[in-house]
Amino acid sequence: MSNKIKQEISKIELPKELNERSKMGVSQAKKEIKNNKKTFIGIAAALLVSIVTFTLFNNHLNNTANNSNIPVDTGDGGVHIPAIQLPEDNMSADMIGLIVYNENIYTQTRTEIDAQAAKDIIGEKLGTTKAIIDEWSEQEAYNKEFASTIGKADVYTVKGYDKDFRIMTYTEQDGKIFVDLYENLNGITINIGQDIFGKLNIYGNISSAQYRTFSDWNNSIDDYQPITDMETLNVFVEELNQTKPLPRIQNSDPISNSRNDEQFRELSINLNDGTTVKLTLLKDGYIYYGFMGAYFKMNEDIFSKLWSILK
Repeated sequence: MSNKIKQEISKIELPKELNERSKMGVSQAKKEIKNNKKTFIGIAAALLVSIVTFTLFNNHLNNTANNSNIPVDTGDGGVHIPAIQLPEDNMSADMIGLIVYNENIYTQTRTEIDAQAAKDIIGEKLGTTKAIIDEWSEQEAYNKEFASTIGKADVYTVKGYDKDFRIMTYTEQDGKIFVDLYENLNGITINIGQDIFGKLNIYGNISSAQYRTFSDWNNSIDDYQPITDMETLNVFVEELNQTKPLPRIQNSDPISNSRNDEQFRELSINLNDGTTVKLTLLKDGYIYYGFMGAYFKMNEDIFSKLWSILK
């Protein structure tokens, strides 16, 4: 376990929206301290479930001196993403929520869920997180089941999803629900898009969808445009399972040169179970999901049909 959890992630691109959630959570916690110190501990713990709290590199593929930390092309069309290990020097890193469960690292994901909808898909209780990890923690802290950076929260399975892939934190405090999804997107080999997108249960379960431009995404502006051509969207979603994975490697990741309104779209797909899957699309047919060391390339004809309606 110790060798598995002490590497750096040199490939995570932390979106601005997660930093905004963190700021909102801290601000709210400070207000609660002033209003009622007796209840602050419980409320703050619940708030921390839904904010960004853990140290991982945000320098996006800038630290690749150790080859064991880089996603690897398997040579037969697949990509191996190494298991997460923490950077030795993490004092200047950004933060992302993390839970240790069943000797795997689950991190905060790009799929969101409505708090009320979470009641319908909350599954079996697995345990309760231990608030024992911060940027100064020693290695042994990461070897403990349910070690986390998110305070104390109950952890559950999610109905309809494999617990080896996705788990959920769920807390109710003073009539408010705090819920977050966490996914294991490391220590795995991806051979085809279905290895990731198939686990999200998107196809055949879409209720609606919308998109926004890079500028709106980057500035946390919720100016979403609805997608009305569901036929084209469903063809695109079905084709996600056939996409080719590619490793995110320094100086060869197309997103580095695509941060503009001409080439970048965020696609949000709302599912019938109340979850919203967020994908980053680039004009040349590239697709990104979550904070992982791989992206995907889609058939040009199918991708271009969807892209034509994202304008």
